[in-house]
Amino acid sequence: MHNRTLINKYQAALPANPHTKKRNPRSTSKANQLNKDAKSLRQRARHMDENTPFVTAILDEFCANVVGPNGIMIEPQPLDKAGNVHTEFARQINEWFELFSLKQNIDGEHSRAETEWLACRTWLRDGEVFARYYMGYHPEIDYPSGTPFGVQPFEPDYVPVNISEPERGVYEGIRRNKLGQIISVLIQRDALGFEFSEVEARFVTHLKFTRRFHQNRGVTLLHSVMDLIADVEDYDQSERISAQIASRFAYFIKRDSSTEVSDAFDRGGDVFLGMGNSFELAPGEDAGVVESNRSESMSSPFRDAQMRLASAGSGVNCSSVTRHYSGTYSAQRQELIDSFARYRILQRKFVTCWTRPQYRQALEMAILSGQLKVPKDVDAESVLNAIYQAPVMPWIDPAKEMTGVEKGTRLGLQSLSHYQRERNFNPVSVRREIKAERQAMNDDAIVSVADPAHNIASKVQHSASSKNQTSQNTNREAKNAEDE
Repeated sequence: MHNRTLINKYQAALPANPHTKKRNPRSTSKANQLNKDAKSLRQRARHMDENTPFVTAILDEFCANVVGPNGIMIEPQPLDKAGNVHTEFARQINEWFELFSLKQNIDGEHSRAETEWLACRTWLRDGEVFARYYMGYHPEIDYPSGTPFGVQPFEPDYVPVNISEPERGVYEGIRRNKLGQIISVLIQRDALGFEFSEVEARFVTHLKFTRRFHQNRGVTLLHSVMDLIADVEDYDQSERISAQIASRFAYFIKRDSSTEVSDAFDRGGDVFLGMGNSFELAPGEDAGVVESNRSESMSSPFRDAQMRLASAGSGVNCSSVTRHYSGTYSAQRQELIDSFARYRILQRKFVTCWTRPQYRQALEMAILSGQLKVPKDVDAESVLNAIYQAPVMPWIDPAKEMTGVEKGTRLGLQSLSHYQRERNFNPVSVRREIKAERQAMNDDAIVSVADPAHNIASKVQHSASSKNQTSQNTNREAKNAEDE
């Protein structure tokens, strides 16, 4: 009867493994359940970021590939009435946005790139990050830029997780309607956490990392690998202690019991160990060294395997984190492709919930304040259009990558502007820079192969055949003249 019961059921669904009798743990979370463990996980992730080099490297690698050193690149794409890009108005928006990005943060201390870097790090480490928008002129607000718009990012500690009022739809400091839409957010005003401001949702951005639907607050990206990283850290600490013990040694002097040693034997004071030092032994004595014979041949492979498992669980490129690059070009490229598939998901989430709404709000305020004037031939519905480009997969072998770009552009698979955006270059700025450079070189009578107009390789390549063809034509004309 017991065997028939096992046949009719999945063994993995049983309370315990029928072979080992080990209990099968199960998740007890329910739909719409408050994330009571988010705060403890957040605090633990912060501790690891502060004290564990491996976690610091993971977060730095995520920020470098999700946001990049210069932030998300934004290329305005306003259209005219015919549906083409209005290049003049796009240039004006670019010039305004470059100046605005220098001091986007309301405190005036961080640029847009620095703010996005810290926001991405907070989002992945703590599980969520908030930002409040300040817009419009107010006597108590001094904007760091000429545009009446500023962003005030803050960590999730300022939104209380201990305030829940189901009768008002408030759960963990966030008020929602019956459809789950955010109405307002409670933001802490004082250091003690007794005064809060309820800010409307349209003035607040909530970027959170979730693994399931209906998660009210975010959870850290490291939630599933924390114990593994802690074990690796303990293992490293044990290895360091063992190495320190093994690097120290002691010497001993063994005496022969049958030999009588006079107490008057003088060794000359203290015995110093060093290069070429020696000391005298009494008759019947022998010197030896106490050292560690511990083998560490399996330490590195085991540690590497655990770190690769932790990197896979968090979704980061292990080679970039550990700075240990091995394998062929194909193996390294495949690892980059696998990791960048995860990076692109985080990039799209960051752009959609953080960069895009801030750019659109700032552009609207710049137009309303008169800093930008929309031309009459611009389609009003396309003023806020833009292309958002996050960091792309780096090149392992530039020669092979450039060959692929050249073939792609020649076959018409992608435009040159597309590949420039992939390298985080603004196509309009690049074209303007190339035009100015070539004009300056022509004015100075400098010939460079970088300019296709000066590239005479094709002429050199066909010079020999052309010369032969010219000589044949000359001989033929001379022969015809003699015949006449």
